[in-house]
Amino acid sequence: MAHDTLILGLNPTWQRLFLLDEFKPGEVNRLSKVEEFASGKGINCARVLRMLGGDFILAHFLGGDRSVSICDEVAASGIRQLPIWIGAATRMCTTIVSKGDTTELIEPSPKITESENKDFLQTVGEVWSDVLNVALCGSSPVGFQMENLCKLDLEGKRLFVDAVEGIDGWLEHGVELLKINLDEYCKLLQRFGIPQITSSPQFWKMTASTLLERLPITNLVVTDEDAPIHAFYREEGKFMGVSLQPPQVKVVNDIGAGDAFLAGWLAADFLGLSVAERLAKATAVASARCEVDRPWNIDLGRVSSFESELLPQVENFLD
Repeated sequence: MAHDTLILGLNPTWQRLFLLDEFKPGEVNRLSKVEEFASGKGINCARVLRMLGGDFILAHFLGGDRSVSICDEVAASGIRQLPIWIGAATRMCTTIVSKGDTTELIEPSPKITESENKDFLQTVGEVWSDVLNVALCGSSPVGFQMENLCKLDLEGKRLFVDAVEGIDGWLEHGVELLKINLDEYCKLLQRFGIPQITSSPQFWKMTASTLLERLPITNLVVTDEDAPIHAFYREEGKFMGVSLQPPQVKVVNDIGAGDAFLAGWLAADFLGLSVAERLAKATAVASARCEVDRPWNIDLGRVSSFESELLPQVENFLD
C-alpha cells in the first residue's frame, strides 16, 4: 500500500493516563500507575492502522513544548507525518481509569491563526495530488477554517469521516464512510431536519434511509457504546442495513476505541472486504483496543480471534 492515504488528525493531544484501583472524587487518590504519550483521534487511528499494515501520511497541528515529544514519538513509530507548526501549545488530556470506567479532563484546544490556516493549505496541498483516500478524525482546533477542506480539489478522493461538526460540505460532495456515535447521529438528523422518534421500531430504517437519500454517503456507521453497531449502505440501488453486537471484554482503557474502529474499517476497506467483513474487523480492533492501556499495545491475535467470532454474527436487521 503506497502513501495514497492522508489522515487529518487536526486536534492532537499529549495524553496523561492515570490508573488506580478506585477513584474517589473529593478525596486523596494515590495512583498505581501513570503513563504519558502522544494521542488524539488522528494519532490513535494512525498508530493502530500502522499495526494493521497501513501505509499513510498523518497531518496535524503541533505547537509548544509538548509538540516536540509528540513529533518524535510519532516518527519513532514509523509514521510519516506532516506537522503544521503553530504558536499556541498543543493541548493536554488527562484520563483517569478505575475499574473499567474512564474520566477525561481535556484542556481547551489551541487557537489557529489566519497565517496558520494558510500554512495548512500549503502543507497539505503539497501531497494532495498523490492522495486517494482522506480520513478526517475528530474535532478541529479553535479558529481552524473548515471551509478550507472544501477548497481542496475533492474530485476522485475517497473521504472517510469520523466527525460531525463543520463537515456538511464534504457530506454534500459525497463520502465513502461517515462513522459517528448515536448522539452525533441525532445531531446530524436534527441539522438536516429529519424527524427522529427513537421509540419507534422503524427509527433506524426511517432516519438512515432518508439521510442516505439526501446525501451521497456510501457507508454510514453509527456506534452506541456497548449497544449494537449499525451500518447502512446501498447495494444495486437497494437500501441495506446490518448490525453487530460488540463482544463483552474486560475493559482496561476504552479511550480511543472509536479511533481503533476507524483504523480497522480502513484496513478492511484497503483489502476490498465486504461491508459485513469491514464491520466485523473494525469491531474486533476496537474491542481488542479496550483490553489494553495504550492503543498500540493491541494484541493482533485477539483481533483475529474476535474477527472470526464476530463475522457470523453480523445481522441484516431490515428484512
